[in-house]
Amino acid sequence: MTVLLHAADLDARRQAARGPLHGLADSLAQDLEPLAGRELFIPSEKARMTRRGGRCERDGTMLEFDPWSPRAHRCPKCGAVFDDDAHYRWWIMWYQLWLAERAVHAATLSALRGNVRYGDLARSVLAAYADRYLDYPNKDNVLGPTRVFFSTYLESIWLLQLIVALDLVEMADGSASSALGATVRDRLIEPSAALIAGYDEGLSNRQVWNNAALLAASRVLNGRPDETALRGPSGLVRHLTEGLLADGTWYEGENYHLFAHRGLWYGVAIAGVADVTLDSALVARFDEAFATPFVTALPDFTFPSRRDSQYRVSLRQWRFAELAELGVVRRPDDERLTGALSTLYDGTVPRGDTGRSRSTAEAERNTPAVGLDRADLGWRSLLFAGPTLPPLSPSRPRSALLAEQGYAILRRDAGSLYAALDYGHSGAGHGHPDRLNFVLVNGNDRWLDDVGTGSYVDPSLHWYRSTLAHTAPLVDGRSQERVHGALVAYEDRGDVGWVRAVVEGVAPGVVVERTVVAMPDYVLDELNWRADRHVQVDLPFHADGELVGVAPWASADPNGSSGLEDGFRFLADTETATPSGDVRLQARLGRATADAWVIVDAVSAWWRATAFGPPGSGPRRFYFVRMTGESGRVVSVWDVHGAVESIIRQEHGVTVLLRDGARHHHRGGDRSWRVSIAATDGTATMSLGGARERVAATAKRTAAAREPLIIPRTHDAPGSVNRLSLRLSESCYRRSEVAWSAAGAPRATVSLWADGHDLCVLVDVEKLDVYFVPRIDSNPLDNEHPDTNSDGVQLHVIIPAATRSSTASRELNWLLVPELGGSHVRVSARAVGGVAPALRAHWEPTARGYSVRMAVDLSALGADVTKSLKLGVVVNEMTPDRERRRGQLVLGGRSGEFVYLRGDRLAADDLLDFRIADD
Repeated sequence: MTVLLHAADLDARRQAARGPLHGLADSLAQDLEPLAGRELFIPSEKARMTRRGGRCERDGTMLEFDPWSPRAHRCPKCGAVFDDDAHYRWWIMWYQLWLAERAVHAATLSALRGNVRYGDLARSVLAAYADRYLDYPNKDNVLGPTRVFFSTYLESIWLLQLIVALDLVEMADGSASSALGATVRDRLIEPSAALIAGYDEGLSNRQVWNNAALLAASRVLNGRPDETALRGPSGLVRHLTEGLLADGTWYEGENYHLFAHRGLWYGVAIAGVADVTLDSALVARFDEAFATPFVTALPDFTFPSRRDSQYRVSLRQWRFAELAELGVVRRPDDERLTGALSTLYDGTVPRGDTGRSRSTAEAERNTPAVGLDRADLGWRSLLFAGPTLPPLSPSRPRSALLAEQGYAILRRDAGSLYAALDYGHSGAGHGHPDRLNFVLVNGNDRWLDDVGTGSYVDPSLHWYRSTLAHTAPLVDGRSQERVHGALVAYEDRGDVGWVRAVVEGVAPGVVVERTVVAMPDYVLDELNWRADRHVQVDLPFHADGELVGVAPWASADPNGSSGLEDGFRFLADTETATPSGDVRLQARLGRATADAWVIVDAVSAWWRATAFGPPGSGPRRFYFVRMTGESGRVVSVWDVHGAVESIIRQEHGVTVLLRDGARHHHRGGDRSWRVSIAATDGTATMSLGGARERVAATAKRTAAAREPLIIPRTHDAPGSVNRLSLRLSESCYRRSEVAWSAAGAPRATVSLWADGHDLCVLVDVEKLDVYFVPRIDSNPLDNEHPDTNSDGVQLHVIIPAATRSSTASRELNWLLVPELGGSHVRVSARAVGGVAPALRAHWEPTARGYSVRMAVDLSALGADVTKSLKLGVVVNEMTPDRERRRGQLVLGGRSGEFVYLRGDRLAADDLLDFRIADD
């Protein structure tokens, strides 16, 4: 059975490869020649992720990937070369993907050109992997079961390439029953697909690739597309319906849009060949998704680094040209796509190394911008792109509203000035708490930038995932709650335009509204907030320079939350100053300058601090204004052209005085904005509307109300303590690659009681071969606490807001590991909304494992904690032959869940409700 195209389609593609696309076929063949002339190398080790692997040990830059150099890995920034095992094991990940894609290249060229050498190369790769696959251990993985890699989605991408290669080989041979095909199906495709099918990642972009691999596998195994991968709860249809939003954007942002859409392309193509009819509205949405990355492009033709995106990634790469090419096949009259191709092929950027010869299947490695033509495309273009293109002509960048994504763009100066408000979808796991983030870019100058995320395995990840790292508001020193925003109004008339959006619940009881108005010579930004109590609101401005209009700066502590992703623990050189009136930020960026006049209507102070700049750039200074009260307003006018003379505060607006003598009076209404212009050539008034019907924000999912469990009190003598005991067994087990029974069937009993002034917790663990790791200062594998990879206990307590004098809850987390040679327990504490009180703990071995006893002073938890608290207990489970923990028992039961990426955290919804019995 065919996977991506019918055998009858090959004749047309052979003509294209001999005719208009012969340059592409030639260049792919040239890339393949070095491999065709060498002995095939298949690593015996599986890939391994560590904090060091793949990154320069001097500056953190990602090392170059050279498929011919397994032991020498060069930093493109400083030129240093590294050769130890950590880098080799990371190189294996790229190499295995690279080699699988070369099998597709070889099979494609064999099918289209009849090249016997390339056909033999594809068969040799398939045979080698079929022979080796089951020897790789499914163990010590980071994100899902896998043999070859450390994450399931990588194995899915790899398997998909090999299935496509096998399918093309069999089509070219005219047979699907060869001995090689049978072996590959039996020893590679079937066991790998079974492993992938056992790990469901829901609406994640990674699950898109799991689905694509399972759809392809089912086609070559039994001829029918896998129904679960097609229409199941996490299947292709649901991804097209809910993951891909109605405006054609993937909900996790541009970076994951590009990644997920390529996987959706495979799914849609496989469904089409299998004669599966998809809903026409979903197909139209999929088609729209080819263009949306170009709609949001910044003036330098990079895509915005929103959420967990890599920073400043250029669209002038062959992968994005291929995206546009494949889109044009489906929508030949889409000027956004033809305009993008016109830009990509315009010859204004020097030719250079495209990186395609080192491409690693669909797990992209981004490269600098290079000049491109159609000969630089990939194998998908050789099989699916149009033989010729429709006429190409440049398209002028336009303002745009992506209403479902919640991203509004106002462009000026032929697209050089880019002002955007990011207000809508929170982006789930890869999202950042940055609703109402304001982005301002002029040409290559990024005045207020969204810098995305650096390495997932570096602690800086937690800075980039904080509200403080964005030009977005935060309340009471804590990052925003994960909520969606709503559009109030959007209208753009070419020279005057505006957008307003609102977010309810950035913190409990707080509503924030932001307005951006784009004029020909400046951009106005207004933030309004109101609360049901006295709060503190911080608004960062990530621009450096001098702030005029404040008293002398003095060192001080901003006293923000110490939460993992609240940002304040990353600040250095913190200083504060009191404003003497309205202030002016004279911003600098290299040789470029900009001015921002700022009006604050609230009790306020200014702060400046140093933190991580854009990934790879080193530290950078920024400012934030801190306001207090029950409501407030801050207005800033940003001038990047030197056109503004000054601004004047008005009771319900602001007047902007231009250097040419014109006066612009701005006044906002409930759902409108008015600009009155007085200039030498006359006066004019413009009223902007574009009000949208308010759609209620999606409420946070809350667990159904549960009757609290009663923690008894005891004043009895030791040995007759009244306790609440809860049993943890198979239904409470979060697994890794190993199921509960295969892990030795670990169990635990959690006992709770109040003894005088103490809350006491006893965890009695039943487990053979207990393994407590020695203390180490840092985790060499990732940015989680090293003690998560040990036998031990986690205790989590949330003091609900209703029991305290604040509307913010208090989260307390302790990670405990017993130490051999005594009763001492190593305790690591972390708190949000305060300091974690001291936890007293000791342990002892038992006949069936070990027990840990903990106690914390009830008064340190809060005066009313006896009335209500949420509590969770986790028992981590480890063995000495592993690097990462094998599983964990979770109080309350988590059967069917996996332990990957849990760290030392426990979601609030996973904690149980308790109440301490009255005296």
